[in-house]
Amino acid sequence: MSDALDREYSPSHYARDVAATLARQAAMGRQVVERHAPCRLGYGDDPLARLDLFVPRGDGPWPLMAFIHGGYWQELDHTATDFLAERYLARGMAFASLGYGLAPATSIETMGEQCARGLAEARTALDARGGVDAVTLGGHSAGAQLACRVADEAGKDIDALLLVSGVYDLTPLVDTYVNVPLSLDPAQARALSPLFGELTGLPPSRVLIAEHDSPAFRRQGRDFVSALNAAGGRAELVDLPDCDHFDILDHL
Repeated sequence: MSDALDREYSPSHYARDVAATLARQAAMGRQVVERHAPCRLGYGDDPLARLDLFVPRGDGPWPLMAFIHGGYWQELDHTATDFLAERYLARGMAFASLGYGLAPATSIETMGEQCARGLAEARTALDARGGVDAVTLGGHSAGAQLACRVADEAGKDIDALLLVSGVYDLTPLVDTYVNVPLSLDPAQARALSPLFGELTGLPPSRVLIAEHDSPAFRRQGRDFVSALNAAGGRAELVDLPDCDHFDILDHL
């Protein structure tokens, strides 16, 4: 392993105060749950394959934002993004925070399948409450990679992607500390990389990077947008100032 490569793919090395940011976002999420009691749903046997569905007041149908948390496929759970719900509710949108099993117990392939089931459960539950309008699927960091996998399978069922400080090429991770619980070989890492997948079927995408993301994450975002547009897709790169890999979610 390379110390330099480890630093490049260590978002906390470039962030200002990771612990404080995550603690603040978690506290905000608990407050949102108190104010807007979500529908809590599970899918499958894994206790982490769960979601919170927040539904606006009034009559549907509603647009849906479904969001997949980060954590390098090995940390956090769906509640990490509950704090985002209130801003979407204020726009008349439903919000679903999607969870999945974590490495090493769960493979990235299975995580993607769980997120796809979670999105389907959210759609079904929202449809029963008044209907579903346009669906946006979002993901942060590792969650952006999972969102691309779900969108690749779901096709026209997803209207747009919101990808935040994502990992789109997993091959450099093979030689970093990140791979210890993942145990990916180079071929697996390439097969799981959205950058090398079928890009033409992905929906229109907004790809966000943070000013204080690591150089590797910033490069990955730029390269992915270039590849999407070169493949005939529609992708917009948004470079957000004065934020890092973690507090970028405060600026969506």
